Amino acid sequence: MKSCRILFFAIFGLAFLLPSCEDFLDLAPPLEMTTELSLSTIAGLEEATNGCYAPLYSTNWYGRAFPVIGDLKGGNAKASPLNSGRFRSEYTWTNNPSSTAGVYYQGYIAITRACNVLEYADKLEDPDASPARINQLKGESYFIRALAYFDLIRMYAQPYTQAPQSLGLPLIVKSEVSYPSRATVAEIYTQIEADLEEAIALLDFESRPSASNGSTAAFANKYSALALRAKVALYKGEWQDAADYANLVITNGNYTLYNTANYLTVWGKNAQSEIIYEVFGKDGQSYYPGFDEIGHIYNPNGYGDVCATNDLMSLFEENDVRAGLFRGRDDLPGYSWTWKYPGKAHSRENNIPVLRLSEMYLIRAEAALNGAGGYNALADYNAIRSNRGLTDAASVSLQDIYNERRRELCFEGNQLWDLSRTGRGLDRDENEILITETFNIDIPFPDHRWAMPIPLNEILVNSNIVQNPGYTD
Repeated sequence: MKSCRILFFAIFGLAFLLPSCEDFLDLAPPLEMTTELSLSTIAGLEEATNGCYAPLYSTNWYGRAFPVIGDLKGGNAKASPLNSGRFRSEYTWTNNPSSTAGVYYQGYIAITRACNVLEYADKLEDPDASPARINQLKGESYFIRALAYFDLIRMYAQPYTQAPQSLGLPLIVKSEVSYPSRATVAEIYTQIEADLEEAIALLDFESRPSASNGSTAAFANKYSALALRAKVALYKGEWQDAADYANLVITNGNYTLYNTANYLTVWGKNAQSEIIYEVFGKDGQSYYPGFDEIGHIYNPNGYGDVCATNDLMSLFEENDVRAGLFRGRDDLPGYSWTWKYPGKAHSRENNIPVLRLSEMYLIRAEAALNGAGGYNALADYNAIRSNRGLTDAASVSLQDIYNERRRELCFEGNQLWDLSRTGRGLDRDENEILITETFNIDIPFPDHRWAMPIPLNEILVNSNIVQNPGYTD
């Protein structure tokens, strides 16, 4: 295992800095990095664990860019007539090392903080620290580190199912300054699985309560780790594991599918019945994106830069309650914007879903169609349909599941990587394109562009880091 120096001049000292917050859900004090926070107490360790979650709400991660890129590059979304130039490179698939996804740094901040918690947790001698409380904090840190690596490897590397021995990421499990080379995709997935197995063993079935009365799904629990473990297996094409882990959540977790009566009312708020894990959004957090929050870019009365494609909208059948989650503007007929992020106190304050029960049904169904034993893909498919106002289907194919994932998970940042993990290219309708300059309509698979370029500053700082093929620094 390696340690890593990630963009030294930008986040120097992250290996030794920890957040000074009582609760990452609270308004004050802000989540700032400080060298004064002591990890010699269980209270300090809990504050440090809270700080592991904080970067997830960054503009460059779940606060906006990560889910937007997943749908915009994946064909569920497009530049709207209101577009001001945001995400132009992503939409046209013209990213370069100087203009690439910023989640790289936020992900490694979270990884570094998690490494700190895990290191100090094993040294803690506070008499007030019960083993169960320490284990919970360690389990949450393992979960955050696994989630960060999973998001980063999907963004900056080719899919495991196509190129497991290709360039992955710098792999760190301890915070110290060094200059590592990139591990392989397979090695990163091995670390993700190891972290999740630790999290599953350590976490309680119930989430740690929030001091700010926020979302009950804002902290990881055992089911969060099981659900992410199922999704990781899906991305590796390990079908039996994917089905079995998803099944553990479906059959044992205290979660229920949204139905036609509540579907249109649950979004953006504190945890609802389907939410296994979500990023809690609140005005005043240190990483609060403000007007750059995901809700504003999808709001036609806000920035409204990104709207739904006609291709996506055509997939919704008559009586599908999910179609009611889109809205337009009278002066812009023919365009639809998602309303999955309507806001709480205002439109720029949302909880962003990361893992939902409906995806577990879809994972189990896809795995069954690919040979996982013991499960009924049609029953899982119809469980989603019946709760969305549709009649049961008589049969189900893999293409049906792919389409259902688009309908069910759209604007939650999955479609790009659903295409890459299954080896499908992107085929866009040029009649939908508003941008007049050179534009990549269709993206074949395989192609080097399915892996984003490593940020140029990282290449400049660490001479052992090589760029992804196809990009020029």
